[in-house]
Amino acid sequence: MKIVGILLGVLLAWGCVSVQAEEIKWPTEENLKSVDAENIYDRPYSLWESRTDKTKIIRNTGVMFGASFGAMGILYMLPSSFTNWDDDARKRPWKKWGKNVSREPVWDKDDFFLNYVTHPYFGAVYYMGARSAGAGAGYAFLYSFMLSTFFWEYGVEALAERPSIQDLIVTPGCGAILGEGFYLAKRHIKDNDDELLGSRILGKTTMFLMDPITEITDWIFEDKPETKQSMSFSSQPMISTHSIGYGLSMKFNF
Repeated sequence: MKIVGILLGVLLAWGCVSVQAEEIKWPTEENLKSVDAENIYDRPYSLWESRTDKTKIIRNTGVMFGASFGAMGILYMLPSSFTNWDDDARKRPWKKWGKNVSREPVWDKDDFFLNYVTHPYFGAVYYMGARSAGAGAGYAFLYSFMLSTFFWEYGVEALAERPSIQDLIVTPGCGAILGEGFYLAKRHIKDNDDELLGSRILGKTTMFLMDPITEITDWIFEDKPETKQSMSFSSQPMISTHSIGYGLSMKFNF
């Protein structure tokens, strides 16, 4: 666990150093043209400039909601010794939610890895969901704060446990710092044609780990040269000799 924390710290430091080496550029004709680029990774680095792509951030948010509910489902299947959730949370989650959000936050008893590694990481993922959509650092922090506080801590996770004091502070706060490090590191990799240490596979994998929501959203929605990604849903009643039911089908094209 300590090794993971150290690696995240090294990555953040590397990202901060890389901005000095890679992002500070003298004005040139090419740089001036890039100021109006739609993709934030094609524009010169700025901490506070915010020109958010509304479509992209809506898509990122939708994917993030789906991923969060999926993560909650996985946590429900894990043993109580790992999550510290009581059995009542699993049997009557809605009743548990009302009781949890009506009381003040508590100092939770989760271990170091959950509180100070996974929560900053997911805070950084929230942050990158807005930052990669063109938001400045301030808006990205606010976005991360809203999601981690109202959607996760007082929303999904409150189905199982009371909001945590550490999580309310650490997730958006440390997540924003780590997230900006991720953003700088991703810019560095983008500037090197998606390569890291000479490897495109390593570069793509690292960008996915730092910004999984945006990478997934781009893969699903962005057009490819020969085809378009699309998904459709259809439903209809199903009647047989002995029963009546309802069918749901999903279709994906990539």
